Amino acid sequence: MIKEKLNEKMFIKHLNNGLDLILIPKKGAIKKYAVYATHFGSINNKFIVPGSKELVEVPDGVAHFLEHKLFEEEDGVNALDKLSKLGANANAYTSFNHTAYLFECTQNFEESLDVLINFVQKPYLTDENVEKEKGIIGQEIKMYDDDPEWQLFFNFLNCLYKNHALTKDIAGTVESIADITPEILYKCYNTFYDPSNMVICIVGDFDVDYISNFVEERIKDTEVKDAIERFYGEVPQKIDENFVERKMDVSIPMFILGFRDDSNSNIVGSGYKTDNFELINKHVAMEIIFEMILGKSTKFYEDLYNEGLVKKELSTDYTFEENYAYSSISGESSNVEAVVEKIKVEIERIKREGLDEMEFERIKKMLYGEYVFLFNDVSKIASVVVSDYFKGVNSFDYVESYKNIEQEYVENVMREHFDMNKMAVSIVKPQ
Repeated sequence: MIKEKLNEKMFIKHLNNGLDLILIPKKGAIKKYAVYATHFGSINNKFIVPGSKELVEVPDGVAHFLEHKLFEEEDGVNALDKLSKLGANANAYTSFNHTAYLFECTQNFEESLDVLINFVQKPYLTDENVEKEKGIIGQEIKMYDDDPEWQLFFNFLNCLYKNHALTKDIAGTVESIADITPEILYKCYNTFYDPSNMVICIVGDFDVDYISNFVEERIKDTEVKDAIERFYGEVPQKIDENFVERKMDVSIPMFILGFRDDSNSNIVGSGYKTDNFELINKHVAMEIIFEMILGKSTKFYEDLYNEGLVKKELSTDYTFEENYAYSSISGESSNVEAVVEKIKVEIERIKREGLDEMEFERIKKMLYGEYVFLFNDVSKIASVVVSDYFKGVNSFDYVESYKNIEQEYVENVMREHFDMNKMAVSIVKPQ
């Protein structure tokens, strides 16, 4: 399968074992970038293994814990050190819904790719190295416990999605990781690190056929498994607690205001199996809306700045994944209550009056240009493509949405999304 937009080509090869290989060649690119990712994140702690009927529940933080351990190899050499000696800049991360292992380099690409594929496919877990890791991750967890932005964000999520797996810290807790064993890690690895639940994305200057064969020769040959049945917890119909305030070690009060979106609760993620154009259109619509209501060029932001209520631009985001979606508006202010109230009033005003037509066209062109510019950076391309892949959308399809989205559609999204009954506010103030 080949996708072509903006003089860019995306080659998608579905291997016999179920793995999707995505290759995006960029002639003349200096760097090459590779990501090997699995559809296994922090929210996947309740599941049924394919071929079984038994519900498995694992401790919070297992996906993140496994990410740490996969770099450790049986020969005693850490895979990160191997990649570093080859001149590759390697890393890994765990999100709510996937785990990714990646590197970028300007030399020794094939050798580095061989190391990446090899260590992700060969976990080495013992009682000793698992126990040792608990202390390391425990320190990381304590660091996040004292991080105001992290606590602000998870307090916000807890308002929107009480009792949902999304409210659990990605790394788990010191108590939850104490229960992790090699057996639990192998159970999760064998379930979620199957090729049929994974993707490899490579961006850079390379020969497509050669790299395709290079990867296929190194991927383990297994039978395609059925989809993993996943359980996340119930999404409450009503938001019972829509405000939370906490005092921490900050100099300026911080806030997040946002809205839960229940229309995306049945997303089919992981792979290009469906045409989820509606998800892309809504994402683009939300970007336009936020820029027109709260962007740095708006009169509303200018008034906030002149009144001394904000010192820097507000951050806005629309997040959609499997089983959840929400918007967020965040910032700092000496008077967070006043800023939050003004934002709510401005949103209601725009909902009543609609969007300015000339400004709509200007913002649409601006966001289109920013998205096109993204394709100059191999690392950004790969990161976006993999993230979109696990939502079941193709990043190249955003191009048409930015060009063709209509004002009437965007205004309908705005009026539907900004429901004050689905709103929550999280604040952190100085102690």
